[in-house]
Amino acid sequence: MNSLFLVTSAIYTSHGKCSTEERILETKETINSIKKYAPNSSIVLLDCGEKSIDFNLFDCDIIDYTEDKKIQFHLKNYLNNNQDPHPSIIIKSMLEIMMCEDYFKRIDINQYDRIFKLSGRYRLNSKFNYQKHINTKDKVLILPPIRSQHSYDSNAGISMLQYMTRLFSFDSTLTLEIINTYTKMKEEIIKMSKTKKQGDIEHLLFKHLKKKIVETTEVIGVEGYWAAFKIWIEE
Repeated sequence: MNSLFLVTSAIYTSHGKCSTEERILETKETINSIKKYAPNSSIVLLDCGEKSIDFNLFDCDIIDYTEDKKIQFHLKNYLNNNQDPHPSIIIKSMLEIMMCEDYFKRIDINQYDRIFKLSGRYRLNSKFNYQKHINTKDKVLILPPIRSQHSYDSNAGISMLQYMTRLFSFDSTLTLEIINTYTKMKEEIIKMSKTKKQGDIEHLLFKHLKKKIVETTEVIGVEGYWAAFKIWIEE
């Protein structure tokens, strides 16, 4: 069984609550947890901070999106024109969606059986059931949707439900479907970034991901410090 973990990251960023040192330390813990609970998996760090990271900083492959022209074009447009009182929400989601959509297109589906998306700074814990993910054939495995955690304006046009996206996985046979889903999410969040509408990756994934390919689990086995609310979480 060959698995791929994609770890999303922005090590150097001014849009967040953690220091660079904290991000580096916690991302190393993320990678170590994968090695512990999903041994022999391939790990790729997708980073789109404000400057490139040293490729020797982490013990995994690194894809540097800091100079990606398309991503930087949309990011600069947003930063130059936004009137959002909480710009980090759009920024984080837009960068992650665009990175993942691009990298999903690079994946050789014949090389991997299961693909995981794990947010950097969070780590797998002893409740992570690797075999459950592997056995969930032809499905996305994710936590059940919850009611929105944000009071978005009435023009947001997004669902009042959201998925928690710190960790989820999908069968490699679904890669094309996931690419299509993320393309729709990308198009919508780019439109949002040009208006006063608000949204994020959690709501957009719930809106665009086909429910017939989703299987939920009450415990996903991930933990970490949720900097925005200054709390430790376990899911």
